[in-house]
Amino acid sequence: MKFRFCGDGDCPDWVLAEIHSNLAQLTTEQLNDLGEHTAKSILGAEIPESDVSKIYSITKGSMDAPKGGIACLRFLLTSASRYNTESSAFSTELQQLGLPKEHTAIICRLLDSYVQKIRAVLREKSLSINQLDAFSCSIPKNTIDCIQLKIGIQNEIVDGLPKKTNHTVNLNRNDALLLLNELKAVRDTMEGYNFDKKYSEDK
Repeated sequence: MKFRFCGDGDCPDWVLAEIHSNLAQLTTEQLNDLGEHTAKSILGAEIPESDVSKIYSITKGSMDAPKGGIACLRFLLTSASRYNTESSAFSTELQQLGLPKEHTAIICRLLDSYVQKIRAVLREKSLSINQLDAFSCSIPKNTIDCIQLKIGIQNEIVDGLPKKTNHTVNLNRNDALLLLNELKAVRDTMEGYNFDKKYSEDK
């Protein structure tokens, strides 16, 4: 089944699992509190661990439950905002995935309340994950037609957490030239693409 809030694609299996085993098990009050914290965290606020612990201590969830619930809500809200999903369609799709109607109403209310701010954050930070932090190119010793690239990545997601990483890649000189030409073509395409026009047409 395809879902509008997933960009007319399939819903990830882990999201479906969290909806059934996690979010659906919360009371509406707990879900509302967790949803508010999650929505605010998307905008940059810290999530108070003490508040989240209180929510899940009532339901006696596992240690992974808070992390899974927040990740699921974060996906639902950001994905629905990204794909310009109306709350009526979002409500229908969430219920199709097995979320109770009362719980669905809470998440849709959160979407309506935060959608504009979430979209602004998504547009501003669309390249904040896996950002290029450092780059260098050299010719390794005792090699023929080989180029070595050293790439530093900021906020690379490793085991679910953003980390600063470094990578070394060895390329044949001809492959490096081909990669450079393809990157230039991508740059030219992006520079000529009117994102504001596309966004207004999708509204």
